[in-house]
Amino acid sequence: MKSFCKHIAIIICIVITAMVIMDKIYTVAFNQGTPRNKVQYITQLQNTHIDYIFLGSSRVENHIDCAVVEKLTGKSCINLGLQGSKTNDSAAFLQMLQNNEVTYDKVLFQLDYAVNFDAYSPQFKSYITPYLNNETVSENIKEDLNQPWGYKIPYIRYAANDKLIGFREVLLQLTHKKPNVDLNNGYVLLTGNSVAVNGSLPQNIQKENDGVQLLQQLEPNHLIFYTSPYCNNVPNREAFMKELTSNYPQVFNYIGLFDNQKGKFSDCGHLNLNGSQLFTAQITQDILLNSH
Repeated sequence: MKSFCKHIAIIICIVITAMVIMDKIYTVAFNQGTPRNKVQYITQLQNTHIDYIFLGSSRVENHIDCAVVEKLTGKSCINLGLQGSKTNDSAAFLQMLQNNEVTYDKVLFQLDYAVNFDAYSPQFKSYITPYLNNETVSENIKEDLNQPWGYKIPYIRYAANDKLIGFREVLLQLTHKKPNVDLNNGYVLLTGNSVAVNGSLPQNIQKENDGVQLLQQLEPNHLIFYTSPYCNNVPNREAFMKELTSNYPQVFNYIGLFDNQKGKFSDCGHLNLNGSQLFTAQITQDILLNSH
């Protein structure tokens, strides 16, 4: 029995040691490796100035080509849209940028049905995990994330998020494999030509949203709201936009920009290459070049 307990103790010590070592390797890889996602990119972006910052979901990531913005304005731009993003994600992005002393002229945030959700997206919660002990991530973000207690155990946080920050991703970090997306721009183009509808827009809009309120607190002077185009056959579009503009009267409304125009959408809620280039040029002209 004594020998058995001794063997068990040795195995436990080996497992704990391995978990500590793995946690250290993963953490170093994500904190010092080549950025492969936008959260990692932001943590390494420090003491710089970006004229125009775009925040939001895939309806930013797939819609705003910063190369077009920079060509038309002669100023710097970055697209920090994140697929599946919620408003809290964007607020955290802005706070992280400010913590890293990144300055800017304007922040443009895409408003849509995400204002009905007070939460962080699963993708963001996975991507932020390696940086929970990093000064870039403020205490209020860590508290709001409400990550499981088990994440305090070495390596558990990585094992629980293996799909996005697991062993394969660590290997890519250690071998300095660049991502498919140019993170200095952040734009991800979509192909295809369709107005296929998946679901409908909500008829009612939540009066207050924690993420939007935090964005307004973080940037009370240079925050701009806009809404990207939707195809005109999505259910509840007009009722949705009426509610949205009632709650956020300052929003620039582009929801009907491509009504009665063909070849602009990859699906009903996302623009293709042609549509995104035209939309980027339009919003640049209206908001950035003609702003007061």
